[in-house]
Amino acid sequence: MKLWFVSMECANIAEAGGVKNVTFSLCNEFARLGHDVTLFIPVFKCNSWDKLTKIEKNLYKSNIQICQKEEIVSYTKAVFQKSDFKVILINNEHFAEKEAVYTYTEKEEKVNPNHKKGEGHEDALLIDSLFQKSVCNYLKYIDLYSVPDLIHCQDASTAILPAYLKETAYPQIKTLITIHNAGPFYHHEFKNLEDASFYTGLPRELLKNSMNGQRVEPFLIGLNSGANLMTVSKDYALELKDPSNCEFTDGLSKIFHDRKIKIKGITNGFDFDRYNPSKIEVSKLPFAFNPEIGDFSGKYKIRKFFIEEVVNSSQYPSSGIEKFGKLEVSADCKKEFYIAYHGRVTSQKGISVLTSAIPHILSENENVRFVIAGQGEPKLEEELAELTRKYSGKIVYLNGYNQSVVRMAIASCDFIVLPSYFEPCGLEDFISQAFATLPVAHKTGGLNKILNGKTGFLYKNNTSRDLAETILKVIKLNDEKIMKIRVRAAKYVHDEYIWKTVVEKKYLKYFKEILRKK
Repeated sequence: MKLWFVSMECANIAEAGGVKNVTFSLCNEFARLGHDVTLFIPVFKCNSWDKLTKIEKNLYKSNIQICQKEEIVSYTKAVFQKSDFKVILINNEHFAEKEAVYTYTEKEEKVNPNHKKGEGHEDALLIDSLFQKSVCNYLKYIDLYSVPDLIHCQDASTAILPAYLKETAYPQIKTLITIHNAGPFYHHEFKNLEDASFYTGLPRELLKNSMNGQRVEPFLIGLNSGANLMTVSKDYALELKDPSNCEFTDGLSKIFHDRKIKIKGITNGFDFDRYNPSKIEVSKLPFAFNPEIGDFSGKYKIRKFFIEEVVNSSQYPSSGIEKFGKLEVSADCKKEFYIAYHGRVTSQKGISVLTSAIPHILSENENVRFVIAGQGEPKLEEELAELTRKYSGKIVYLNGYNQSVVRMAIASCDFIVLPSYFEPCGLEDFISQAFATLPVAHKTGGLNKILNGKTGFLYKNNTSRDLAETILKVIKLNDEKIMKIRVRAAKYVHDEYIWKTVVEKKYLKYFKEILRKK
């Protein structure tokens, strides 16, 4: 198959969220299977070129008509080292001036106070449309034998590409859109018909049929242009078609339900080779261990090192991290129960559920310690910082991101808590299970891949009381049972969810099914 993958982000090139891992792994695995793979991605200021080779800059230049003016884009061609999939990087000043893929950074806020850290780019809709038009325009520069069989679009920022493709001379090209997150703030929607028409230039009738209230939805534009639709887990596919989930899909679930839209669910894979705890050169952990064979000695060495050298010391190089609080611990660090949280500090992730549960947990068991890492909404960040002051010695909050520090935080703990209100797939449960840190998660979406009581623990109602009671119950389990669950969880993730297995068993079959359709 000749496959094009279109994404705003890809691991080792331009990184933002979980989409980067999916994009890279799909490109890598299909190329490994011998398919002709090309990735399309913009050139942001944050792009890395370290993994790219055979670079041909400014291969072509093109004029793109958009927003009633002309934009000049150029195409750079490269090959991803050791993976052998091609990369077409699209250059334009609107991409090049951005320090991050989707949001403004602290550096950009200092230059322009109106560009608040964490807020989306003010020209995001222009960026989306320009990128997608540029991908379709690239068809002008290839021969007939290089035309793709299938174009796979990653999330809302690339979901109108199928509509642009209909305007080309290649109607035989199949398209597929993956919904990575249909929650509020992730739709890249146009606020009304006029805005949609201005930014996209697409037919008004198409835009009118793609409305969600007053807004125009990119996912619906792509769907109404003949694209296939999928998402990143079976359970999330069901939730996307459940009208009772309108709050968590910003109204889309009722539309999908009423129109009887078919959505394929394939659970994301896991890049185990990037986290393997038995190899410190890839795990970035200070000590090795192998939970699949019951070897946990290195895990406790990591805990001791993390607490003494990272949390309770100012000497460890923790660039990108601001620390709040310290931890009071026993001499061997095994008397306490360590519970981690890592992820975006946002409402979706259930941070308020966690902050409300912590006081009850600590009042019931003084030996519990919390290690929280992440950044996001300022109000929630302040709530976490305040908890470290109120419960001194019991909680540490690591605001920001540093790969080695965050991985140590997860690997050093007994459990990781995942109280998301909704979760399309979930990556943190994969990582924690590989590190022998058992997930305690709200039973929703992709988190349902956790086998309750066998590879982790699930609770049904996402309230602080239910979360607290589940944690207090879990920490009472005897050591022998916990060790058995850790071994099984590590094996389960490695055997069932590495990307090689997911692509060969699930994606390959689905792509061929799409191509067989008339």
